[in-house]
Amino acid sequence: MATTQYFVCLTLLFSGALAYPAASPNFTSPSGNEIFWFPNDKGELVPAFLKGGPPQASLNAIEDDVEFWLYKNGATPGVLIRPDCSDCLGNFVSGAPLVVISHGFSGDHTGFGDPYRRAISGLPGSTNVVFINWGKLAGAPWYETAANNVEPVGLYTARLLNFLIARGLTSVNLIHFIGHSLGSHVANFAGRGLTGGKMARITALDPALPLFGERGDDRRIDPSDASHVVVLHTAMGTLLDGGLAFTEPRGHVDFYPNSGKNQPGCGVDAFGACSHGRANDFFVESITNTRAFSACKCNNWDEYSSGRCLCLDQEYMGWGTPSSARDLYYLRTNANPPYGQG
Repeated sequence: MATTQYFVCLTLLFSGALAYPAASPNFTSPSGNEIFWFPNDKGELVPAFLKGGPPQASLNAIEDDVEFWLYKNGATPGVLIRPDCSDCLGNFVSGAPLVVISHGFSGDHTGFGDPYRRAISGLPGSTNVVFINWGKLAGAPWYETAANNVEPVGLYTARLLNFLIARGLTSVNLIHFIGHSLGSHVANFAGRGLTGGKMARITALDPALPLFGERGDDRRIDPSDASHVVVLHTAMGTLLDGGLAFTEPRGHVDFYPNSGKNQPGCGVDAFGACSHGRANDFFVESITNTRAFSACKCNNWDEYSSGRCLCLDQEYMGWGTPSSARDLYYLRTNANPPYGQG
């Protein structure tokens, strides 16, 4: 009888935890899998297993389960394109800037991509926008599987980019890859898979830390992945302290708005969901107002917040960050839109 009651208690604890986040950022399920709570690109908390799940995707799975959606100037409707399909590229503007955007864990290209499409559609001139939809390979609760799939997804993306370059439609110096969370590490493999040199820029928006902290630089976002790597930190820290993303610099230039964690307006953000999503919010706002987020070069947040940095060296965070920007920058934002104070 006691054994039966024990089993029932464990079952209720586990099912209840999946319905509502526990007080701790991670715990161990009765099956032995460590679970934590990770926000998708809509800011919704979903359960994430650090171990287990389907194996890393095969080449066939990549081709079946990854989609590339092309939007001319960000405007709808999008067109599905793929490597080696010349007939798919009627809407591609040859010689125009190419922006490639990747979602993260438990995301897709629709809700995540809409703010980007609206912002880019208002820009002058022509811009090719390609959204990577790898949601079938990044789905909750299998975080470990999604983390391992960033490699084949990134390399498959490189195959598309190499095809576009070979066709004379674009060049490496026209490519800007924007990745959020796990999408930042997709950018790593996409950059390393290019055969014609380094892409012009990667913007890594709060690159995911779980399972990537101990990986080598060839398997996570790194300054060598593009000619210019820009990183925004908004929910930095480990799972134990309520963080989700890298604290250490991962780019040529790293921006730490509001110290890089606990973003204003997020309230009690125990699992970092709101703060993690702020990286997207800030960047999208910077597309339409490139001077919204002026940041000061400084050694750390304490020096900046105490007024010990003279701010003689300032750069704009986001879409307008110049390719010459280097080192660490700090700034404050508003708690509500518009977030920029510039």
